[in-house]
Amino acid sequence: MRKLVGPLLAATFAIGVTANSAIADDHGPQFTFGASSSFAYDFNRPSQAAQVTANTPPNRNYNRLGYASLEQDRSFNIDLLQLGITGQRGRLRYGATLDFGDLAKRAGDSLDGDLAVQTAWIGYDAEPVGFTVGRVPTPIGFEVLEPWGRPNISSSYNWQFQPVNHDGLTIQGGNDMIELMIGIANTFTVADDPINSLPANDLNSDKSFFGSGNVAIADELNLYVSGIVGNEVYSGVKTDVAMVNFIASGNFEVAGNTTLRYAAEFNGRHNDPQTGQGQLARMWGVAAYLGGDFGPTGIDLRYEYVDDGGIVFNQNPGGSEVQSFTATGSWAFVEGVEFRLEYRYNTSNNDIYAKKANIYAKDDQNIVQAQVVWYPEI
Repeated sequence: MRKLVGPLLAATFAIGVTANSAIADDHGPQFTFGASSSFAYDFNRPSQAAQVTANTPPNRNYNRLGYASLEQDRSFNIDLLQLGITGQRGRLRYGATLDFGDLAKRAGDSLDGDLAVQTAWIGYDAEPVGFTVGRVPTPIGFEVLEPWGRPNISSSYNWQFQPVNHDGLTIQGGNDMIELMIGIANTFTVADDPINSLPANDLNSDKSFFGSGNVAIADELNLYVSGIVGNEVYSGVKTDVAMVNFIASGNFEVAGNTTLRYAAEFNGRHNDPQTGQGQLARMWGVAAYLGGDFGPTGIDLRYEYVDDGGIVFNQNPGGSEVQSFTATGSWAFVEGVEFRLEYRYNTSNNDIYAKKANIYAKDDQNIVQAQVVWYPEI
C-alpha cells in the first residue's frame, strides 16, 4: 500500500488528462474504499479536560497534532473512512471522495467535523491540455490525508500548514517526463480558517492562485515544486498568504521483493495581515523520509524541523521551533490490509505540550500508537 504514496502525490495530474495522451475507453463508475483505525498512547497523559477544552485560542492542545486521529489519545479512533468514485466518458472524466471520521475535518467545511466531501470534480481533455473544475486535491506537499497513502501513522508538522483541497479550476498538461499545472481557487484550502476550525467555505471574494511542476528524471529521482498565493480571513483579519513547497523523492529496487525509498521536503509559508492587526508570521520547515519494504514488512523513518513563526504554535510570540523523529513498522497481513506500530518523539524550545491537567507544561512528548489500514481493490 505504500506504493500509493507516489500516485497520491501526483493526484492533481491524475484527475486531469495530460497533453498528448490518448483518449481512453469509456469506463465507470469505478469505486474505491479505504478505512483506518488507531489507538494512541501519549506518555504525557494529558487529561480529558486538557484535550477537549484546549482546542480554541488562546488555549490549544498541541499534543493532538502527533496523534493519528489528530484528536485524542488512550482511545480507539476511526481515523478515516473514505468512499470514492471515478469514471470516464470519452474526453470527459469525473470523480469524488467522501470522508467520514476524525480526519474529515481537515478535508473541508463540515459543521460537525466528522463528515466531509474531500473531492468532487469533472475533467475534460481539450488537447494539448486538460481542464478540471470542482473540488480538487491540492498539489502541495509530500504527505496526504489518507493514512494508507502516507508512510507513517502520524502526519508531519509540515503537513499541518498545508492545504488539503481547493474549490476551483485547474489547467494541466505535460508528457512522460514533465507535468505542469496552474489553478485558481476560492481560498487557500476549502475551509478558510482550518486552524481556528471555522467551517466557512469562502469568507471573502478574493481568489487564490496555485500551481505545480513535476520532472520525473528516473524512478530514482523525481523533482517537484508547488506553491499558492492569496488572501484569507483568519480570526476576522484579512491576511495575505503565500506558500512554496519543494520535494525530491525516489525509489530503488534492490533485489527481489526489497524496495528502498526516500524523500526530502522543504515547506515555507508567509502570513501577512493586511490591516496591521495580528502578527506577521513566517514559517519554514524541512522533512526527510527514508523507508524500505522487505517482503510484507516495512520500515519508515521521518525527521523534521519546523520554525512555525507563530502560525500554529501561536501561544508564544514568534512561535516555536519544533523537532520530531518518527519510526514506523508495518506488516501486510494480506493484500490491502496492513498493521502498523509507531514511536514518535517531539521536542520544542518552548513548553507547548500538555502534561496531565496542565496545558503548557512540557517541552517534549513521547507517543506510541498502533493502526490498522484497509484499502481493498473493489
